[in-house]
Amino acid sequence: MLTLKKLQEFKEYLESGAFIEDFEMRTPDGQAEMLDMIDLLFEICEKANEVISQHFYQRLKGVPIGEGGKDLN
Repeated sequence: MLTLKKLQEFKEYLESGAFIEDFEMRTPDGQAEMLDMIDLLFEICEKANEVISQHFYQRLKGVPIGEGGKDLN
């Protein structure tokens, strides 16, 4: 499981400019890997938004939520 501390460290890594420094020093394959990592991070953010939005939408509607977030109705 990803921890809050690791996410904060990665955010600081991006904000500090170290990500771009590392990116510029990599081979084209290394740069592609770093870009893939960022792309995956965007996908994870979209999925997290989808999951949590569905959860709270269901709760606001008063629909009981079962294991795995499935609608029990």
